[in-house]
Amino acid sequence: MPDTGAASDAVPGVGASRPHHIPVAGWGSVLRRVLRHVHEDRLPLLSAGIAFFAVLSIAPVLVTALSVYGAVNTPQQALAQLSGIADGLPPALETVVADQLTSITTASTQVLTRRGITALLLALWTATAATTSLIDALTLTYHEGDSRTVRQRTGLALLLVLSGALLVGAVIAGLGVVSRAIDDAPVGVHAAAGTAVWGGLALLMAVVLAVLYRVAPDRTRARWHWISWGAGTATVLWVLVSLALFAYVSQLGTYESTYGSLAGVAISMLWLWLTVLLVLLGAALNAELERQTTADSTVGPDRPVGRRGAVVADSVPQI
Repeated sequence: MPDTGAASDAVPGVGASRPHHIPVAGWGSVLRRVLRHVHEDRLPLLSAGIAFFAVLSIAPVLVTALSVYGAVNTPQQALAQLSGIADGLPPALETVVADQLTSITTASTQVLTRRGITALLLALWTATAATTSLIDALTLTYHEGDSRTVRQRTGLALLLVLSGALLVGAVIAGLGVVSRAIDDAPVGVHAAAGTAVWGGLALLMAVVLAVLYRVAPDRTRARWHWISWGAGTATVLWVLVSLALFAYVSQLGTYESTYGSLAGVAISMLWLWLTVLLVLLGAALNAELERQTTADSTVGPDRPVGRRGAVVADSVPQI
């Protein structure tokens, strides 16, 4: 139940209308609650379950994306472009990704067959299950109970999966256009374009996370400026953690000697677990930022505490 009691004026940031109005002392309180939230609600364990389903979901999303991409270019062209990205991965992971990309590209050319449609529908069910689990976890991260029916949650999950597949297809098509445009350009142009592309992809991820934080939890939607901090933080941390993990695996890791042929799978699972955990961490940050102020953080006209339709927005910060 939300705490709707009186807030102390001594709480730093108690009247903040935007996250950046919260003073440093208030941010300290927010971060302490985030860490406590991660521990008490066992977010690492939830992330592990979602990551398991996510491993099974990557293939159907890419198959759908490459099928969309095939309307612009051939799947073989997509394979060549995605293989270029795979070349930058650690050797143990590169082998797994390259093999899967070949299988996925072949499958995308058979989508319109009876067998292909059946396989795609079964795979999309797995992807929907993973997304439903993520929706449940985000609702919990915002301290909410879910009042939606199974059909409503599944429908939202399927919509997110299909939207994600279309977005990935559009990104692959865009990368193809950029690749052809700079094909004969000098090396410096290639380097600048590569940096711009990765920066654009990071920005796109932050936007996708912001949309996810807004629509997935079962609560009155938060205003965008109360969502963007968690989305941006999760994206930055994800980029840094991914670079650190891949550098460790490439230079210092012992996964191949420990796991043998399963090294690529082990690295993939670890990376996906960290990714999901950071997504939930961004949502936890958003939630605790909303709890730090008595200002209405939800969409629509300002409403008093207790009538906003969101636990964190209806909570009163304490010292």
